[in-house]
Amino acid sequence: MKNDYIWILILLVALGLFGALLFSSPDAPELGYYPVDVGGGSITIEDQNQLQFVDFDAELVAPGFITIHKTITEAPAEIIGVTEYLEPGVYQGLKVFLNEEMAPGYKYAAILHVDDGDGVFVVDLDFPVMTNGEVVRPYFLAIPEAERILEPTEE
Repeated sequence: MKNDYIWILILLVALGLFGALLFSSPDAPELGYYPVDVGGGSITIEDQNQLQFVDFDAELVAPGFITIHKTITEAPAEIIGVTEYLEPGVYQGLKVFLNEEMAPGYKYAAILHVDDGDGVFVVDLDFPVMTNGEVVRPYFLAIPEAERILEPTEE
């Protein structure tokens, strides 16, 4: 019985050492998400009443892109749409047509990205923009009018 505990202890120590080596490896991948402060920028977006595209206003102080993401709780997830290359300026009524329809009632995020200089959006190279220490990332809901539950009528 005592030998069983010794073997279990040796196994746990070996697993712990292996885990320490694995997570302290100098070749460990780095996060590709480095927000940068370019001196401003904003996205103004309201809940969307359609599912195929997103309509919003934006201000860019540096060339870039705006991406539309699914979310997992409060974290941006898969990109389902991206604007074309945008020059600095104020934009009203921007539309991003999506790669897939939004799901009614779900939360989505729009993220402002600065271009790395090539005019082509690459998620690992065109970093998110932050202002006042926060990433420019407003959230919105997909609530199409056609999907709203109608109140019962009296007969």
